[in-house]
Parts: sequence; C-alpha cells; structure tokens
Amino acid sequence: MVKQISVLIETKPGQAYKPIKVLGEAGVDICAVSIGDASDFGILRLIARDCDKAVNVLKAEGFTVNLTDLIGAVVQNEPGGLSSLLAVFEEEKISIEYFYSFISRKHEEAIMFFKVEEASAALDKLKKHKVVLVETF
Repeated sequence: MVKQISVLIETKPGQAYKPIKVLGEAGVDICAVSIGDASDFGILRLIARDCDKAVNVLKAEGFTVNLTDLIGAVVQNEPGGLSSLLAVFEEEKISIEYFYSFISRKHEEAIMFFKVEEASAALDKLKKHKVVLVETF
C-alpha cells in the first residue's frame, strides 16, 4: 500500500500554498497531489517520496496531518488504459471512495492511487487479475 498524507487547510486564498511551500523548502519530493473542499475547510492529499520526512516537517509547522493507506496501481497511459483498470474494480465489486493519478516522466504509464473500502480484500482481488501494484514510492 502507498501512504497518503492528508493536510487540513482553510478554504481561503493561499492555504494550499503554505504546506506545499514548507515541503519544497525541506526538499520533499511530491509525486501526486489532490485537493478537495467542504464549506469551511479543504483537504490537501499528497503522495511524497519520503513520507516520514513530509509528515514530520508538516507537523513541526503546526499542520494537522493524517495518513491513509491507498492502493497504487499501474495503468498504461493510453486511450482505454484507465477504463481497463476500472473494469477490474467493477467486476470485483470494489467500491472506490476517490482516486487520482501520477503520470511518469516517460509517459508510458501512469500510477493511479485509489482509496477503497476494505483495502486488503481489494488488493487480493486486484492481484488475482494480475494488476501491477505499487507498494512504495
């Protein structure tokens, strides 16, 4: 599984910039990022190459941080690639809460990060279909 870092931020100008800036200044490489909002706050979700360092830096700066396990799955970066992967989720009745992607510099493949219910069971089902999984970043 891949560790996702979630940072609680206010929904006002500049709030997404602050944690990203802190991580950049600390030399943390962010591989993927997503942001969602509610009426009063947002959740900045990110995958970093050095998760422990990222968490420590953010906490030291006073950010509220949470870790979540995600499934990382490789998909071909071509038309129909994501559809083929999602077909496996559909066939196996794996419920997806949300997902986002990281596209490699080579652009031959992408890595999709999935938040699912019952992650361990989902991993077993995906392995049965020979889905290429990413364990760490």
